[in-house]
Amino acid sequence: MINYGKTFIRKYDITLFLTVIVLIALGIVMVYSTSAMVSIVKYGVSYHFVAREVVYVIISAFFIWFLMKNDYHIFKSFYKIILLGIIISMILLFVPHVGMSVGGSKRWIDFKFFSVEPSEFLKIFFIVYLANFLEKKRDMLNNNRYSLIFIAPLVFMGFLDILLLKEPNFGTASILFFMTIIMLFAGGVSILYLIITTIIGSVAAYFLIFTVTYRMNRILAFLHPFHDKTGIGFQIIQSMYAFARGGLYGVGLGNGKEKLFFLPTPYSDFIFSTVGEELGFIGVFIFISLYLILGYRGLKIAINAPDLFGTYLAYGITFVIVLSAFINIGVVLDFLPTKGLALPFISYGGSSLLAACIGIGILLNISSQSIKRKNI
Repeated sequence: MINYGKTFIRKYDITLFLTVIVLIALGIVMVYSTSAMVSIVKYGVSYHFVAREVVYVIISAFFIWFLMKNDYHIFKSFYKIILLGIIISMILLFVPHVGMSVGGSKRWIDFKFFSVEPSEFLKIFFIVYLANFLEKKRDMLNNNRYSLIFIAPLVFMGFLDILLLKEPNFGTASILFFMTIIMLFAGGVSILYLIITTIIGSVAAYFLIFTVTYRMNRILAFLHPFHDKTGIGFQIIQSMYAFARGGLYGVGLGNGKEKLFFLPTPYSDFIFSTVGEELGFIGVFIFISLYLILGYRGLKIAINAPDLFGTYLAYGITFVIVLSAFINIGVVLDFLPTKGLALPFISYGGSSLLAACIGIGILLNISSQSIKRKNI
């Protein structure tokens, strides 16, 4: 292990590790609760979806173990190859019989026995790219003569967002944009530059939303869901009913009604609605608290990282996981328009879970190399 002149804490962040274990365990429970009836109707057994989820968990656990044991600096050597593979995969989505369309979006490559969503892995490895860029260009970013070099990752991000919008995947494109702004801010880019960039991005988002019918409908459903109860407002109305029925203590695990063919695919994007219905406000509070703990531990790891690459990497991974979680929660509570984003560690799906666990494995490895600081 490299010696940076400080005393190293030669152990992993156990709080982060246990928090993720609890979230994954709760995810398995909620996937079974929300998918059992759908599974019986489609496949004749109640455990089809949860069995697949357990397989995803086993694979993801291996990646956490592997990455927490291997120095995070290894990504500097081959992240470009991984990013290139992800970009090629995103292009292949539009090749006939390769890309799989679900709900009008081509986000998955169909391998017959399983599917992969490249955009989930894009978020993690774009963070690696940004962390490496910010570390290498730190001095230039703080030099007025070369400060505009920050435009380079913005151009790359714009190219990736074009591919995401083509799927279409506006939610992930938005996360990529905000993640880039936050990491550039952490890297020392001028606030004025970032404000201008955010304004330009907001104008682009305005036109992307209000010139596309289905996106406009999502805004209308968000603002006035009861104006079209059986149409564009149906899903969010059912979600609100779920939380209303749950009250303080919930109706009991497995006893939810909204998952019974009222909420479309209740085991994926809207799984948190069932959490609210079956576990009530107390259950919602526990889930939100777990994500806040994850965020706190991730930021602490970033602050204590032994180098700038580790700091930026930890900031980015923590931000993307926690932001994705709170966007999903905001959507199901009708605080935000529908985005089509999974709830990390909870929603059914292998790509989302594996990508999040890759991020956690990296975080845990950074934590094992953390340096002791006072008052942290």
